[in-house]
Amino acid sequence: MRHCSTILKGVLALLLLCPAAVFAEGETEITGFYQQYRDFSYRVGLEEHDLAPRSLGGGGFSIAQNMAPWFAMWTQFSFFGSAENASLRVRMINNQQGVRYQTKDYGPLRLYAKGGLGFSRFSIDTGQGSLGDTKFSAAYGAGAHIWMQKHLGINLDLSHVLTGLPNLTDLDTREKWDSGLVLTTGLTFRF
Repeated sequence: MRHCSTILKGVLALLLLCPAAVFAEGETEITGFYQQYRDFSYRVGLEEHDLAPRSLGGGGFSIAQNMAPWFAMWTQFSFFGSAENASLRVRMINNQQGVRYQTKDYGPLRLYAKGGLGFSRFSIDTGQGSLGDTKFSAAYGAGAHIWMQKHLGINLDLSHVLTGLPNLTDLDTREKWDSGLVLTTGLTFRF
């Protein structure tokens, strides 16, 4: 049931962004990307189950609507690989929406700063079964588009992500939030 709720939230976010894309003047950008979430860790409060800091690789896509030459609205879905040890396996899907302030094009280069809010969906497998949980997340960062031609470019992005972590044990020693750098490289199509 919670899984359906997460999917419904993602579909609702896309539906809210689509009217802006249809009725707004300006360009729409669709980016497919690879990401690396640096130093993801998860301390559940019991040392034998804790996940030490590690990098999570993954991919996803984003849609941005340039509302003005200096401003865009975006939504992004990131699907990260699993972090695991002998007793715990954690997977994460992150969905965020936000705004982006950008420079004009300097030749093939456009720089931007962005910020956004959203949710992280965790799927956790333990020795006793599986569970899922959805937590708040936020991100801010900066990046660049390098346009190889009018409708095709490379996207490079560095963001700091903060996300809540599921409560497995109710212990005071558990980690409630994780934060880390997310490095992104992708291919952007604009029309």
